[in-house]
Amino acid sequence: MSDLFFRKTVDKSTPKLHEACCSGKHFNEVTIAVNRAGAEKFKYLEIKLEEVIISSVSLNGNGNVEGGFPTETVRLNYGRMKMTYAQQKRADGQGGGQVVGGWDGIANKVYA
Repeated sequence: MSDLFFRKTVDKSTPKLHEACCSGKHFNEVTIAVNRAGAEKFKYLEIKLEEVIISSVSLNGNGNVEGGFPTETVRLNYGRMKMTYAQQKRADGQGGGQVVGGWDGIANKVYA
């Protein structure tokens, strides 16, 4: 397993993310939800991490990318991960069932 990382625009969470990274703060659980764009904002991916630390936060200067705002890359190190993907129907974009999978890196076994 490797760190999960994501990039986001710098915002009011930036100082606290840096602080948690530098101090080695432990989080019991972190949930990341990915929604489909549009009025209904259908959640098609949810990632639940357990036993989490922020292993790295890097600031990125972007120039003309992302509207000229700086971004940051955040890396999360975790012990367990559970991922739920909601299939979307092509006709209307609504849910069409879920696929769930996970891994317990601490016990080195499937985690559901």
